[in-house]
Amino acid sequence: MTKVEFLKELAKGWFGNSQQHSIHAEMLADRGFKALAEKIAAEAEEEWNEAKEVNKRLIELGETPEVAISDYPVIKDVKEMLEYDCKESATALPAMSQALALFADDYVSANMIQKFIVDEQEHYNWVRAHLNLIKEIGYENYLIEQIG
Repeated sequence: MTKVEFLKELAKGWFGNSQQHSIHAEMLADRGFKALAEKIAAEAEEEWNEAKEVNKRLIELGETPEVAISDYPVIKDVKEMLEYDCKESATALPAMSQALALFADDYVSANMIQKFIVDEQEHYNWVRAHLNLIKEIGYENYLIEQIG
């Protein structure tokens, strides 16, 4: 995969994941899980901005970004949402880390991707903590905690 192909795939993925999280946030808010909805909405906005940042970088590199979005499922069950996010982050983190080698001669893009890795690691840690909380206090008690 070339640098440009990787960046285009990254933007496509961030746009898709942003839309998934935006829909999930609306669904959570509609069900009364305000605290969780706010966190997921913030994640959606962050991913949207990351996709825009990648497209800006493509333009700076003299490339033409694509109007494309990766497909992501809409999940109704809160625990399944978190499990899906955990799995996606666990896959994305090593992929982004490995892709850094493509950008050895492009400090600006490498720095951008390193920032994305840090953000993704923070999200992964947050999701894992919430899945562990579900194990500790039970699913129903976790949902009660998310009302508010």
